[in-house]
Amino acid sequence: MKTTFGAILAGVLVLTASSALAASGDRTTPAQATAETAPQAEGPATLDERLGCGVMLVTIDEVLQRNPQLAAKFSQGNGAGAAMVPMFKLLGVSGGQVLDKAYAEGVAQGSTPSTLYRRGVAALSAKINQDGGGKDQAMAVFSRCMSVAAPQS
Repeated sequence: MKTTFGAILAGVLVLTASSALAASGDRTTPAQATAETAPQAEGPATLDERLGCGVMLVTIDEVLQRNPQLAAKFSQGNGAGAAMVPMFKLLGVSGGQVLDKAYAEGVAQGSTPSTLYRRGVAALSAKINQDGGGKDQAMAVFSRCMSVAAPQS
């Protein structure tokens, strides 16, 4: 059940991200795109947020790896879709690192891995459904997760 939910969530996010990125690339200037897609300045990510982002990014990567037809579908048409596949792979690696660190932190606090997984999925679901949900909210959550998973420099 958890795997099915994760796969459905990943599919929705992947499709939402690809269509939104492809559409926004044609109609905005670089300054507008930066302002519209910049992750929200929410401060450091909480443990639950890191868990949720890690789960989401790893799930997207796993779905694409296990379903090569989806990667091929992205590569058809415009160049934006083809460029997204390597980005999702990199985000999957970064998301795995975030998830590993968050699990280690949670286990050190006495939580079990299944409890941590559930906390992460619950936090992710709450963020996606915040403010009525929808594509814009899903993209805001995805952008935030990208910033959470970005290596600190």
